[in-house]
Amino acid sequence: MSNPLFTTLAWPLVLSIGILAAGLSNLPASAETHADGSPPGLLRGVHRIVCLGDSITEQGGQPGGYVNLLQRYLTALYPAQHIEVFNAGISGHKSTDMQARFQKDVLSKNPDLITINVGVNDVWHAFRDFARGVDHPNGDLPAGVPLTVYREKLLAMVDAAKAAKAKVVLVSPTLIHENLSGPENARLDAYVAEMRAIAKERGCAFVDLNTAFKEIVRAYQKRAGRAGNLLTVDGVHMNPAGNRVMAYEILRGLGVPATAIADLRPEPK
Repeated sequence: MSNPLFTTLAWPLVLSIGILAAGLSNLPASAETHADGSPPGLLRGVHRIVCLGDSITEQGGQPGGYVNLLQRYLTALYPAQHIEVFNAGISGHKSTDMQARFQKDVLSKNPDLITINVGVNDVWHAFRDFARGVDHPNGDLPAGVPLTVYREKLLAMVDAAKAAKAKVVLVSPTLIHENLSGPENARLDAYVAEMRAIAKERGCAFVDLNTAFKEIVRAYQKRAGRAGNLLTVDGVHMNPAGNRVMAYEILRGLGVPATAIADLRPEPK
């Protein structure tokens, strides 16, 4: 995937339709905790998180990116927990690449919790010849990863994480272009469903970003038409609004109370 600059163009549009308008008050000093001062949900006992992914995650480490937001929000909400968030995103990577480097880039950091966001490139690279800049509408390029291989590699990562006693949160692919009826997103649905099935089989948390993105884009397009992008700079990589949606949905999946999330600011004071 490419590495475009973030844009702030879509953020006012999101606010205008009221989808993400809530939550502009100051960061709270802390959020709901257990009696011993630890956070609720999957974050209990967690001090080190590794976020595995592709360029969406790699860019997510920039200021305002979803990985950066996770670190800032978790530090503000649970200061006594001393949670560190590490970025293990590499541009262009698919499930095959991530599984091959899982030990080196993820398990070697001894994480208590791992988020895995994978699938966009597994599908997109079957539809787009990046070297020649040519689209293949039939999605027949060999650079894509078949669903059976995607399942095999994702299962291998989940099982390796569990063997290392790390908690696992599977974070679904988002979108491939903000054309919800496009062939890329039609195929991507099967990969999202496979990730959901693996989460159920292995007892992992599952964060359905795909549904969240579709709901927001669909609501916007109903009022503003289908031209242009709302949550991404190019149909794939996040703008500030998209990064905020990713961060908030992951926080919810980690068990952060809704009341705490509602009071988070999108930018530092």
